[in-house]
Amino acid sequence: MSASSLCVVATAFFALGVVWFTGKALGVRAAGTPPAHLGARPEPVTARERIDLRQPLRALAVTHGATLAQRGIGLDLRLPEDPLPVAVIAGDLPQLMAHIADAAAATLPQGTTLHVLARAEGHQAVISWREATIDSDTDAPRLSHAFETSASRAATPRIHACRTIVARHGARIYTAPSPLGDGCLTLRFPLYGDRAVRAPKGLL
Repeated sequence: MSASSLCVVATAFFALGVVWFTGKALGVRAAGTPPAHLGARPEPVTARERIDLRQPLRALAVTHGATLAQRGIGLDLRLPEDPLPVAVIAGDLPQLMAHIADAAAATLPQGTTLHVLARAEGHQAVISWREATIDSDTDAPRLSHAFETSASRAATPRIHACRTIVARHGARIYTAPSPLGDGCLTLRFPLYGDRAVRAPKGLL
């Protein structure tokens, strides 16, 4: 074979190799991860809005007051004169209050008054829930106990939903003393903005 023929054959093999490599690369690209600009968009962050915490508490008295009364449970709502602004996902606070009211209706005995005290402490908006029975029975069921779990008692779907909402907002729900007394179900939300009020000593 002449030198010119060998040159032609080598050129042909080189061209075939380029075509094969290009096809292989395109195949890998098609089967692999798409380019960054074509990938799935990140999930949008749920918008939050400024809400006065007193509003869902007032609505609670309207939406659940009659239901509690039918079960023989009174509702004593104490709200501050000043707003309690918090930044929350729309709809979460009414749902949270409804779950707590339902837990109270399912837990507390007839003849109980559920006292609800809202206030500002430090950089937090605080709500305390405490029941009072007519005969002051110390062994009567308590709302705070419904939110406590142990090895023998798991959280109900209602309680789990409350904890999920609270965690989503960087808040806390737990048992603590308050001006209402010991063993209160306590809900703490970060106040919106720079407002701060000195908290009573020993209540944080």
